[in-house]
Amino acid sequence: MPMNETKRYRLMVGIIVGLALLNLALLVWMYLAPRQQTRRTDRRLFLSRELNFSEEQRKQYRALRDEHFKIIRPMLEEIHESRKRFFQQVNDTTLTDAQLQQQAEQLETKLAQIDVKTFRHFQQVRALCTPEQRARLTEVLARFPARWFSGRAGQGGYNRPGADSTQHRQN
Repeated sequence: MPMNETKRYRLMVGIIVGLALLNLALLVWMYLAPRQQTRRTDRRLFLSRELNFSEEQRKQYRALRDEHFKIIRPMLEEIHESRKRFFQQVNDTTLTDAQLQQQAEQLETKLAQIDVKTFRHFQQVRALCTPEQRARLTEVLARFPARWFSGRAGQGGYNRPGADSTQHRQN
């Protein structure tokens, strides 16, 4: 039995109204839902939380972290731009393997400088720690690759400062 036009029209209007109400309910739910702490904030607080720093240690750690990223952030940006220029040469058929190797080695040299600075940063963090916290720091650092702490993880191998970035609000 074919449906007459009036019933079909009412059904379509009902479906559209139902979908609109569902969308409205979803928007209200999203607006009223409690906001969870962002992942970036979690990453920024990760080390001080893992090591159970006291308030004084947190202050000292924040100062060390801020100084560290003030130094390496420009280096990371420079690497990002250099790497971008490196791959923009893909259409240049005159580049030799030796030239490409030299450019790649320059990138690696810059990355090594960041790794050394990050290593020194963690030595400073270690100096803030109690003996128990030092043992925990050793465990934490062993669990994660060094690039996680130096900002080398993520997009294309080079990300903005990662784990303890100070680009976000301070707590």
